[in-house]
Amino acid sequence: MCDLGESTMKKMLTGFAVAGMLVGVLVLNWGSVHGLLVSRPDFAAQHVEPVVMYSTDWCGNCKMTRAYLRENNIPFFEYDVDKSPEGQRQYKALQGNGVPLLLVKNNVIRGFNPQAIQDALAR
Repeated sequence: MCDLGESTMKKMLTGFAVAGMLVGVLVLNWGSVHGLLVSRPDFAAQHVEPVVMYSTDWCGNCKMTRAYLRENNIPFFEYDVDKSPEGQRQYKALQGNGVPLLLVKNNVIRGFNPQAIQDALAR
């Protein structure tokens, strides 16, 4: 039998603990890691409008975003993710976890953010 010694055993246990924590972090954040590793489809290219909005009819921030786009004469295409299977598919592919989610010239904007919309349109 091999006697590793107390110091070596502590180092091994620490290494296993760190490796276990890294695996846990990776598993818990797989959606974000996967999004970095896999290129996002260009759903914006499927539309003539510069803005694609993924929304619901009951969402207050969606109503504010809709009104902002209309008031500023910004053309947009809208998917209701509660009703549109294609909208749901795209929303999931974009790692959506809240509405509104916008694609502005293929830049993802989460939530109602007029400045981010204007910045993306200016690019």
